Amino acid sequence: MDIAKFILQLQSCSRKEFKTILQGFDIQLSDQEIKGVHPLLQEISLSWLVLGVPLPIQQKLITLLGEKRATALYKEIIEKAPSSFR
Repeated sequence: MDIAKFILQLQSCSRKEFKTILQGFDIQLSDQEIKGVHPLLQEISLSWLVLGVPLPIQQKLITLLGEKRATALYKEIIEKAPSSFR
């Protein structure tokens, strides 16, 4: 799947589908974390691949998850992302 299609899939998925996607990447989020993070999927943009995740989104994640958990999750996602997504 190409990156644009993957982003569209994320933007249109239900919480349950999001949880399944995360499990496919072996990324664990609690149901409460998924509930908080899921709405942010609407803001994902291809520009993030070039420019990085915008500071306001990073701040929202830190508010939702705490700085330590948000940083650990970011590192985990980078490690587990397919090479075509990096």
